[in-house]
Amino acid sequence: MSFEHQLSRLNPFEGLCLTSHDLLDEQVYHRRTLHRHSLFMHGFGIVQGLQVELEQKKKKYTAIIKAGYGITRDGQGVQLPQDVAVPLEVPKSDGEYMLWLFHVERPDPDSSRPVFDTAEKRESRILESAAPKLLPADQEHRDAIALCRVNVRLGRMIQVQLPVPRAGRQARAAESYLKPRVVEFIRLNKKIISALYRTQTLAEQSIGMVAFYGSLISSEFLLIEEGTSDRVLYRTAGTLITYGHDFYNPLPATTDRIEQFTEFIRRVNAEVPGPDQTDETWLRWFQQFERLLQPLARISDELERTIEAMR
Repeated sequence: MSFEHQLSRLNPFEGLCLTSHDLLDEQVYHRRTLHRHSLFMHGFGIVQGLQVELEQKKKKYTAIIKAGYGITRDGQGVQLPQDVAVPLEVPKSDGEYMLWLFHVERPDPDSSRPVFDTAEKRESRILESAAPKLLPADQEHRDAIALCRVNVRLGRMIQVQLPVPRAGRQARAAESYLKPRVVEFIRLNKKIISALYRTQTLAEQSIGMVAFYGSLISSEFLLIEEGTSDRVLYRTAGTLITYGHDFYNPLPATTDRIEQFTEFIRRVNAEVPGPDQTDETWLRWFQQFERLLQPLARISDELERTIEAMR
């Protein structure tokens, strides 16, 4: 995170002739001080609200953006005072796009004042507002807030349920997206271990099972408190995969599903990012972690149905 502006404030003295530029510089100083405070204390991204729902009627798309507030990468606060419906044109090129909420400034036409000693009139106030715009996802905009991702393919638009930056003491899309997936991973694996415990399958798996089960319980306690940062959730998921790999890899192929899952988790474990990797790298890996939930649920259901026959 960086703050590129050099702060410069007015240095008044007796006899100084003030100009409009002096007053503007004084305003800019205080505004940028506030921007710096917001950026370094709270980060950039959505603060509250600003959820997006993509609606389709026939071949026309509309983004319903909820009222809310966010902070741009420059530290500028942007407020959307009420819900808005934004018609979206389908881009001509396929790919991933991002819906942004831009900070907009324009002169207030109702604040016209005469310019001294002339017949000219100029606006004496600036209005601040927000404007949404759909742009390619590989572009970064320091004067805007990322709201949601949209995939465009063959003339169709699909909202991608992936997290966007959120402002706070720590970067967190956790509560709305990442955390439920990690919690579900813990729940399903505890259920599977409990089912296998009722058979002879785990008789010689005590070390791997104890380590994995202990990591599941520890992660549960870690995630009890709200406000867990994205970074902690990514690292928790990575650690669970490592312990899970050590548990499932030597597990006897009790069912075909478990044998297939062992191969899945082996590949995911091999690609766990290092602790120094960026959140973007972890997010791409997390999509593989999320795909493990479906086969886990199938294993859990199968064991629930067949456990008595396995005793």
